[in-house]
Amino acid sequence: GTGSSEAFWSTNPCTSRYPPRAAAMARRSGSLLLAAVSACAALAFLSCAFVPGPQAAPAPEVMNFNSAIAASAVLPVLTMLAEDAEAKYGDSRRWSAVLVPLTTLVIPAVAMGIFTIYVSSDDAFYQF
Repeated sequence: GTGSSEAFWSTNPCTSRYPPRAAAMARRSGSLLLAAVSACAALAFLSCAFVPGPQAAPAPEVMNFNSAIAASAVLPVLTMLAEDAEAKYGDSRRWSAVLVPLTTLVIPAVAMGIFTIYVSSDDAFYQF
């Protein structure tokens, strides 16, 4: 065409009233606002992620020796003495023979029995 692009946009009834650049800028302003709000929300949540300064921190407590904590600190060293955990064929077969019936038959039967006894009791549907 011989005319300018703005003349085309103003005379063509099938197009929007804004040229493509203005429409893209209108869409961009909404996404820019969303990005700004998201950044502000992230900064607000980030403020509670840091340790307070020394002025706001409480005074440290005097700690006494705790033997349980000392023993738990030694436990990782003791694991070096243990042998590697590997399942041998006979062990897995023995555990399967115990755990499969236990988890599929015994535990569900006990749970259903306890539930049935509870539902049939007088206190089953009591409101506090």
